[in-house]
Amino acid sequence: MIEFQNVSVTFSQKKKKINAVENVSFSIPQGSVFGIVGGSGAGKSTLLRTINGLQAVSEGNVIVDGTNISNVRGRELRELRKNIGMIFQHFNLAESKTVFQNISFVLENGNMSREDIKKRVEELLDFVNLSDKRDAYPSRLSGGQKQRVAIARALANNTKILLCDEPTSALDAETTASVLELLKKVNRELGVTIVIITHELDVVKNICTNVAVMNQGRLEELGEVYETFTEPRTAFTKQLIAHTQDFTIPDKVIEHLGGDIVKLTYLGERAEEAVLSDTTSEYDVKYNILHGKIEYIGEKPMGILYINLTGDNNAREKTRKALSERVEKLEVIFSA
Repeated sequence: MIEFQNVSVTFSQKKKKINAVENVSFSIPQGSVFGIVGGSGAGKSTLLRTINGLQAVSEGNVIVDGTNISNVRGRELRELRKNIGMIFQHFNLAESKTVFQNISFVLENGNMSREDIKKRVEELLDFVNLSDKRDAYPSRLSGGQKQRVAIARALANNTKILLCDEPTSALDAETTASVLELLKKVNRELGVTIVIITHELDVVKNICTNVAVMNQGRLEELGEVYETFTEPRTAFTKQLIAHTQDFTIPDKVIEHLGGDIVKLTYLGERAEEAVLSDTTSEYDVKYNILHGKIEYIGEKPMGILYINLTGDNNAREKTRKALSERVEKLEVIFSA
C-alpha cells in the first residue's frame, strides 16, 4: 500500500544543509494501523507528509497504492489525495462553519448532488456519533468532538489511507481513549490504512500493529509493536521505551528497606500467572510490591513489577534464581 524507497528529505536553512529524513526504506501494509515514533526533530512529520505529496522528497521514491507520488502533478495528484485523509493535533476546523459545513466542504468540489452530499455527511456524523452536533459550531465542541469532526471530514471521500499527525496530543487521557477507539473502528469497519505519528508511546501500544522508530531523520528500528516494546534491539529504542517503564524509588525509601529490590518483567501468559506468590512461598521469603502494572499491547500482556524481597540471604538468592527462570527478565536494583 505505502512504500518508502531510500527516501531522503533535505532542507536548506541559513546556508546550512539539514537532513530531515535520511535514506529511509520500509513498507506499510494495506489495512494496517502503523505507528511512527521518535523524539522532536526525528523526521516523523516530514516523512508523513511525503505520503500525500505535501512534502517533496529530495531523493528516493514514495509509492502509494502502486503510484510513485514523486512523479504525480496537478490533477492526478489532486485525485490521488482524495483517497488520503489527514487529521492534525489542533483539528484545523473552520470556526465560521457548522459541523455539517466543515464536512460537506470537502465534497462540494466534486460531482455530487446536494442531496448526495447531505446523505454522505449524515452517514459520517452517525459513524462518529455526532449526529446531534450537526448544526453546532466548533467553538461549542469539546476537543474530542472536534477531532471526531476532523476524522469524519477526512473520511468524506471514501478515504483509503488516513494520516494522523499527533492526533491525541491536545486531548486528555479519557478523550484520547475514545478517539483511539474511533480510529480502531475506522480501520476495522472501513478497512482504512492508518498511519499515526506520535511521541506518545501509549498511543502506539493501544492501537498500532507495527511501528517504525525514527531518530534524527534515520530509521532506527522497525517491527511489530509487541516485539518492539518487549525486545527492543537498539540502544535508542531501549532508552525511548525505558521512560515509560522505569520507576524511580526515592533514596530515603531505599534506606529503610532491607533485603533486595528487584524489577521483574513478565511477557505473554506469565504476566497473568501467580509466579511471585508461588515462588516466595516455596522459599519462605516475604515480598512487598513497591510498584507494578500489567499493560496490554495488541491484546498481549506485559507486566512490570518492582518488589522488595526480605528474608534469609540464602533463601533470597534461591528465590531470585527461581524467579529468573519463570519471568522474562529479572534485574536487581538494590541489595542490602
